[in-house]
Amino acid sequence: MFKSTYTSIAIVATLFISLSTCQSPVVEEKAPAEEPTFSYHKEQQQFKKASDGCKSDSNECAIIEIDFPQFKEPGAVFKQINDSILHYIKTSLSPEDMGNVATLDDLGNRFIQDYNEYTAEAKTRAEEDNSDPFITPWSIETYGTVTFESPKLVSIELSTYSYTGGAHPNTTVTLLNYDTKTGKAITIKDLVKDQRKLVQLAEKKFRKTHEIAPNANLNDQGFFWDGKFQLPANIGLSGEGIWFFYNSYEIAAYAVGPTEFVLSWEELGDLVDQSKVVGQK
Repeated sequence: MFKSTYTSIAIVATLFISLSTCQSPVVEEKAPAEEPTFSYHKEQQQFKKASDGCKSDSNECAIIEIDFPQFKEPGAVFKQINDSILHYIKTSLSPEDMGNVATLDDLGNRFIQDYNEYTAEAKTRAEEDNSDPFITPWSIETYGTVTFESPKLVSIELSTYSYTGGAHPNTTVTLLNYDTKTGKAITIKDLVKDQRKLVQLAEKKFRKTHEIAPNANLNDQGFFWDGKFQLPANIGLSGEGIWFFYNSYEIAAYAVGPTEFVLSWEELGDLVDQSKVVGQK
């Protein structure tokens, strides 16, 4: 009797195990793969130059360091974009309008020559005054990067730090936007349908950035000398939305520094003509 009972239990257990092993295996669901980020072929180009004094005297030194993107896509359109980026790079090296006729090397040599003349004059004055010469190092450092790219357009940021004497160095940001079908520069007016509404949204975001009350006079808060809000000279695109950048001195005293903020695509809504931002390569 006991033998029969144990036999029955064994048979049931065997059947249960068999049924369990015949069930379809559980397949773990995988998250969908992210769509690849759109990107053009491009490379960073470098240009460096230093005065002879940098090798032996760190205080008597002039340095140029430039790193900027150049597109490797074929055709006249991207050549035009590359030439335009290079032109802005050159203007950071020369206060004069030499960007169309001089090479980077020419402009670098000119910068070093100006520095050598400056140090020679400082030494001459010090000798005449029987004092120690006051000489400071000079430098120009520019870094460029692509902040946004789509089959329709690209945006570039050029950030430049420069010091050539004076009370303080200068740092500026230049934002460039190009149509990749024509190579022409585009502005915010090419992208946003309602400029009046854009100004309203931008002012609201500006006030929020600086914690300024909606009805407060902007001039009383240290911005916009005439008290009227204006869009910055530099407006670009990023993955988050439209990027607004005010350089030092543009809307306030130097001590205030730059101001920047982004209006997200959600905040902009249908103000942006999406057909001019995205497209097919």
